[in-house]
Amino acid sequence: MRDRRAVDALLVAVLFGTACAVVRARGFDHVSDDDFARVTIAQAFAHAPKLDPSGTSWLPFPFWALGTVMAVAGRSLAVARAASVMFAAMAAPLPYLAMRSVGCARRASFAGAALALATPWALWLGASTVPESFTASAAAAGAIAIGGAATIRRALLLGAAAIAVACLSRYEPWPLAPVLAVALLVRAYRERAPNLLAPLAIVVAAPLAWMAWNAHAHGSAVHFLQRVATYRRAVGQGTEGDVLGALVLYPRLFVSTRPELLVALVATAPRLLRAPLRGRWLVPLACALAQVTFLAYGAVKDGAPTHHPQRALLLTFVVVACASADALASWLEAGSRTAAAAAALTGVLAIVGLRPLLAPPGSGESEDRRPQIARGRELAGAPSLVVTPCAYEHFALVAAYGAPERVVIAPKTDAPVTATCPAVEMR
Repeated sequence: MRDRRAVDALLVAVLFGTACAVVRARGFDHVSDDDFARVTIAQAFAHAPKLDPSGTSWLPFPFWALGTVMAVAGRSLAVARAASVMFAAMAAPLPYLAMRSVGCARRASFAGAALALATPWALWLGASTVPESFTASAAAAGAIAIGGAATIRRALLLGAAAIAVACLSRYEPWPLAPVLAVALLVRAYRERAPNLLAPLAIVVAAPLAWMAWNAHAHGSAVHFLQRVATYRRAVGQGTEGDVLGALVLYPRLFVSTRPELLVALVATAPRLLRAPLRGRWLVPLACALAQVTFLAYGAVKDGAPTHHPQRALLLTFVVVACASADALASWLEAGSRTAAAAAALTGVLAIVGLRPLLAPPGSGESEDRRPQIARGRELAGAPSLVVTPCAYEHFALVAAYGAPERVVIAPKTDAPVTATCPAVEMR
């Protein structure tokens, strides 16, 4: 049984990694300039490791992981991209394995993985150098494994470790920590099982550790929230009094980005309320609801992501996809025609939802960073550079150059970004 699961997990990883490679080969390059900014931080970590590689609000684990690979394999942009796809592919089977660990059938688990991952944003984020893909897979797997009423202790510990890694990678999984901690505490009390306190401690450790670090390094445990809110307001993305618009932003994005999941969830809701599905999915779905609530609150306080906000919902998409697939599979086994109709509609909407792959983020003329990447590679032999950006396009050049410690960044000019930006002086 374990060997079969290992083969299945390898298959999911290979298929997802291949799909990400195809997406990149067909023209996808990056989500935003953050992709390249993250690469430069990882390059700096590979050159001179430190506990908080970015020194900003960005969480450290992705830089530890990518920087370690680059320290061994080289600091080129190509290495960063290949390693990022590898991380996403390695994490892709985790929701499948978590579903199997809580008693889901093999077909249902495959269907959950497919519904979760065979979508534009999952593929774009998996093919980019940002950490949302592996974070969402790890966090969803942790929520499923810990939330399962009959999960064994080993799976609980692995799920808790996945949550800890996710919480050190992105802020979106943070609301899962208190929900899962309460679930573990309740289970420990009911089962008289104090050994469940170990996974509980692991679940909450990462957010608490990061807040402690912020208190030490920046004088405030929530410095990261203040930094994000300040930046959003500076670039004109604050709520500006539109509280209602901020509150409904993420629920609206859920519906517009993944309508097939809404159909599947609504259709299967009555079945998810029954045992044994309720025992498997009550806590993970509560985690998904907590995440959407957290994001809505963050949007009101100007603490939400500053661009492409739908990417922050990837974790919720994975959880809902897995729960819906499990419920639909059990319903179909009962021979329900309604279930067959719901499954067919879900599949059709999912296929239609792949159309945005034809126009991925970062593909517009103003977002084209190929000139900067080419210049950075040409300058790779220069001992040092002084770079004057127009906006944030210089990160692509510096990432391709491969040695950010030898680059001095002058204040940006705020001029329109063209192929000649940024200005570069060799020293």
